[in-house]
Amino acid sequence: MNSQSLLSGLLHVYNAFGNFFKGRAKFPKFKSKKIPQRSYQCPQHCNVDFEKGLLNLPKLKGIRAVFSRQFDGKIKTVTISKTATGKYYASILVETNLTKVIPSTIEANKTIGIDLGLNHLLIQSDGQKIENPRYLRQSQKRLAVQQKIFARKKKESKNYQRQKLNVARIHEKVRLQRLDLNHKLTHHLICENQATTYAVEDLGIKNMVKNSKLAKSISDVAWGQFLTLLEYKAQWYGKNILKIGRFMPSSKTCSNCGYKMEKLPLSVRSWECPSCQLVRDRDINASLNIRNFALADALGLSVV
Repeated sequence: MNSQSLLSGLLHVYNAFGNFFKGRAKFPKFKSKKIPQRSYQCPQHCNVDFEKGLLNLPKLKGIRAVFSRQFDGKIKTVTISKTATGKYYASILVETNLTKVIPSTIEANKTIGIDLGLNHLLIQSDGQKIENPRYLRQSQKRLAVQQKIFARKKKESKNYQRQKLNVARIHEKVRLQRLDLNHKLTHHLICENQATTYAVEDLGIKNMVKNSKLAKSISDVAWGQFLTLLEYKAQWYGKNILKIGRFMPSSKTCSNCGYKMEKLPLSVRSWECPSCQLVRDRDINASLNIRNFALADALGLSVV
């Protein structure tokens, strides 16, 4: 191990305790001795050769690598990580002179409201709905069989390690399926759409997964990952992300006249407004309200 990587680990410990004593974070959690180290960082003396497909690290020269893209700039750090299925990844942090894209002007007619759900992954204010594929649910039967076999194996035996790898591969496939879908959806919204502004709800996902009945479904749909990808891609292309409070009554409010229902159970998927008699789908109504509430905060106007 090179000395710079060891010093980088000490720096992470120093920052973790510094944040704790300054009240910015909780007490650091140290990794268990039973779990092998999954990543380390190289802060110096790293370079790449795109023509030959090689990555050079301190004391590790000529590593074959498949690069997702080529880049220009000064390499600051390279973080090497190992997945549970035995795959190695190198995350390269590069310093460049690229200028930040100026966000476009917020316009009501180029704004889309997005409501995230469980039956449908996302519902747009223009009426478009994207089905939730439920990747974990699809793999549940196969995963249960493999986990049952895994539970019978003698610990630390070769069969135990082999079966552990089989279970990890199923989880990895589910994770990559979610990531692939979210990348495609966010790319379509940001790059293949005329809209310049996207309104979303600030969801308290950590609190929502405490619900034992919905925790698996909420984790499977990966709302947090979708919002993270949408935000940084919007910054890349100069588009805007507007957020409304998580306690705003987007589902219980009529998007046409503003009438607010006292109660609206989750089982009710469409309802008629007692004031204007408009019958509207619950999720589309919510996405329209998210758009209207976000524009009202951003422009100071009541937009319907």
